[in-house]
Amino acid sequence: MNSEVPKSRLDQISTRWDAVRDPVRFVMRYAPAIERFLRVLVKNPQDAEDVSQEFLAGVFRRGFPPESNLHGRFRNYLIAAVRNAARAHFRGKTSASVENADLDEIPDPHEPRSAADREWLNSWRQCLLDRVWEALENHERKSPDSHYHAVLRLAADHPDADSQTLAHQAGLRPDAFRKQLSRARRKFAKLLVDEVARTLALPTPPAIEEELIELGLISFVRDFLPAENSNDAL
Repeated sequence: MNSEVPKSRLDQISTRWDAVRDPVRFVMRYAPAIERFLRVLVKNPQDAEDVSQEFLAGVFRRGFPPESNLHGRFRNYLIAAVRNAARAHFRGKTSASVENADLDEIPDPHEPRSAADREWLNSWRQCLLDRVWEALENHERKSPDSHYHAVLRLAADHPDADSQTLAHQAGLRPDAFRKQLSRARRKFAKLLVDEVARTLALPTPPAIEEELIELGLISFVRDFLPAENSNDAL
């Protein structure tokens, strides 16, 4: 990345799944993705709600395993844990009550990507983006001269509008709008990289880039990578 997201800074990221160690933060960050995943994974809406509540309650009570027992991507660990929670929920039911709970219909994590897994990826991506938008809005509140969230939101919501029209809506001169928008995109990319890094056990530059590509988020940061070697830049 450019000077606002220097290679040395990303190389030194030490945050490792901080939300995992704080169950309240975990629920705030990832509960929407879990709930959407279960609505696709489990046929019966009430069963899906029950599994979600049981799983999240367990997180509040027990947290997660020590960091040394977690490897790779947090989302991969989490999807396996949620799937296991669904299987455990159905095993605890009497046979008469398991109307839509055939355990064989809960895909194995090693099978080709199912509709539920695709929903998990989409929901995880949306959770990350929601967190980044929230962080950008907080930055704007704390910085009187910043209109980052406002201008980028306008540009995202009206991709076909010209900068002069958007500048008028934002109450800025066109040149000021363009400058704010450029800085906002750079800030958004930085925040996105930071957010993705928090979900990796070892957030090395290549691992961060691989995750951005897997999630379909690389387009948000690609313009801020040197053309020669994006792996080294991240």
